[in-house]
This record gives sequence, structure tokens and C-alpha cells, in this order.
Amino acid sequence: MELRVLGCSGGIASGQATTAFLVDHTLLVDAGTGVGSLQPHEMSKIDSILLTHSHLDHISHLPFLLNTLIGLGHPTIEVYALRETLEALQDHIFNNIIWPDFTQLPSKAAPSVRLNTIEIGQTITVGDKQVVVLPAFHSVPAVGYWVGNEQAAFAFSGDCSQNDVFWEALNNLPPVDMLIVDNQYTDEEKGISALAKHYYPASLAEDLRKLTYYPPVYISHLPTVNTDAVITEINCDLASWSPKVLMTGHRYQLAAKVDQPDSETVAQPL
Repeated sequence: MELRVLGCSGGIASGQATTAFLVDHTLLVDAGTGVGSLQPHEMSKIDSILLTHSHLDHISHLPFLLNTLIGLGHPTIEVYALRETLEALQDHIFNNIIWPDFTQLPSKAAPSVRLNTIEIGQTITVGDKQVVVLPAFHSVPAVGYWVGNEQAAFAFSGDCSQNDVFWEALNNLPPVDMLIVDNQYTDEEKGISALAKHYYPASLAEDLRKLTYYPPVYISHLPTVNTDAVITEINCDLASWSPKVLMTGHRYQLAAKVDQPDSETVAQPL
């Protein structure tokens, strides 16, 4: 399984883009500004999108993606998200004011996008992958995802803060070969972190101890300013996990450890 990081930042800056992961060329997890790095022929391979929540940094480029694909005569894209997320898209994006209603274009019978409601705990099949909807704890209704097939599995917390349920859910699923978790703030910023419902290093370290195994941990959603300070604290507070920072533009090849006991998940720059 290949996971390509189109964007993994908490904001925008030169060389940085917000959350979007492309899995095996066809599955998009979130649709932030990172989608803009794809060429049209790469966009045309996407058939499904998982959204974690409705915040702009995770959905901003879904309208632009659909606008490109409608010109290519692309089949309907299947978008999966919580009811609240889909309602936000329909009410505030695809409302014929901010953007055309691509749930009705080019026709009601064959629209550019179909919005599919999912629920926490649900398992859906997307291509050759099983997707489990994980509970998350953010400032708006949000989820994470466990995504796996016969090759490997990864999990993504989405935007999240301290809770028990995400970790309990992970413990009840097959182990992942890659765990992606967000961290926006330093420990000194735990006040604003509590308001924004994002992890800071000490809180993430505390929650990671709720896991019953040690998957490779990758950090996403770092800020575009004060980044080095956040990374320094992450390396200190999460030292026993040897965390790695996700890098925009990198590809991560995932393979089940049972098949390759001496291998590690390797990031390869594009």
C-alpha cells in the first residue's frame, strides 16, 4: 500500500499544504490545499474520498478537484463523511452561491459527486480496502480512519485532542503499520490547544500510552510558524515512540510486518 502525502501542515506557506493523503492513486483522505499538487491525469484516478471533518483546511480543494474532473467526463466521485460534515458541504459550499452544486451536475442521474453518510464504528469497503470509521474529539464533529487491506494498514486521527475512545477503537482493530496523529501546539500553548481541540506533545504522549502496542508514529498538522519548537517537544515527550514528522511530497510504502519482519515503513521523496 502506498500513502502519498499531498499536504500535512496546519497552515499554508511555501512548500507547505494542508491535509490531503492519496492512497494507491485512487483513494483521497481529506481534500485540503495539498490536492492542488496533483496533475489532472492524477486527479482522474481518484474515485473515493474520506473526509474527517468540515474545517476548511481539510475540504478546501474538493470543489476545485470536482471542477477539474467534470471537464474530463469523470465518473461520480464517492465522498464519505459524517452527516454533519456533509450538511456543511451542501449548505456552505455546494449551494450555488459559493460554488455550483456538483451533487446535481452535470446531471442528477450522474452527478460529479455523491455524498455518503457514515457513522462512527461503521466499516465500509472502498476498492480493495476496508475502512473503519474511528471516533475523534475535535471542535466540530470529526472522525479518524483505520484503512487496511491484505498488504498493510494505517490509521489517521484526523484533527483530535485527548480522549479515550479513539485509542480504545484502535486497540480493538488489527495493528497498523503506520499511525498518523496531529500535533498543532507546544506544551506551553495547552490553553489554546484545549480551545481548538488539538493535541500538544504532552497530551499526545499521555494518550499514546493507552495503546496496547507500538506502531510507527508519524506527526501531521504541525504549525507553519514555531515549527522547530513543536518538533523539539515532540521528540522529547514522545521519545519512547521515536516519532517521525510527515513530509509533504513524500511517499510511504506500507507492508505488513509479519511478511517483512526486519523492514520499516520508508518515506521516499517524490
